Amino acid sequence: MLIRIKGAISNCYLLLGEKPVLVDTGAPGDLRTILAALKRRGLAPRDLALILLTHGHSDHAGCAAELRRRSGAQIAMHAGDAGLVRAGRNGVIAVQDTLGRILRPFVDEPFEAFEPDLVFQEGIALEPYGLRGKVLPTPGHTAGSASVVLANGEALIGDVLRGSLVWPNKAREHYFCNDPARNQRSIVRLAREGLLRCHPGTFGSFPGTELGRYLNTDGGDVLELSGETA
Repeated sequence: MLIRIKGAISNCYLLLGEKPVLVDTGAPGDLRTILAALKRRGLAPRDLALILLTHGHSDHAGCAAELRRRSGAQIAMHAGDAGLVRAGRNGVIAVQDTLGRILRPFVDEPFEAFEPDLVFQEGIALEPYGLRGKVLPTPGHTAGSASVVLANGEALIGDVLRGSLVWPNKAREHYFCNDPARNQRSIVRLAREGLLRCHPGTFGSFPGTELGRYLNTDGGDVLELSGETA
């Protein structure tokens, strides 16, 4: 079972398999919201088997240090963003549009620094934590962005793409992306997983078909994204 926890800025997700796993920890002010979501399911922080971060920005790692203290669970993340959480800073946030420039001051905030417990390069299997699935590196938004791909065809994709505030079930380019070319390759990688549904870090979920209109095989991968007015 997948439960979306809506924070002030971004989404966290609670995965309920044999053991509960928390994916992302919201912004620094989202702790109460996360604890309440656990309580509604009859869970306490100490029940968590793992805290998994899709990347090291403050709106996804903001409560990680405190939740680890309360739960004793390990924090796992990709090595590419380990430096961000060790500093408690977002680093470079490359805006992609006018709205991104407006939003940047609200999301670029410091958070409590910490040392991650499990740092991976190529991804990890989730079976040891009671889930059928895997974590894939999907860099682009940040160097260490990663996505959770579950055996049931659902995926938690962090900020590889966002949902649409206006159009339900639509994928949109994120407001911030440090390396758009790498991010496009990550979208292609996710599209090839044949996903049924994607759950982003911002706004609502969308079907896996939204990842790409087609894959061009004559010399390279090309992704065609739908526009906001589609």
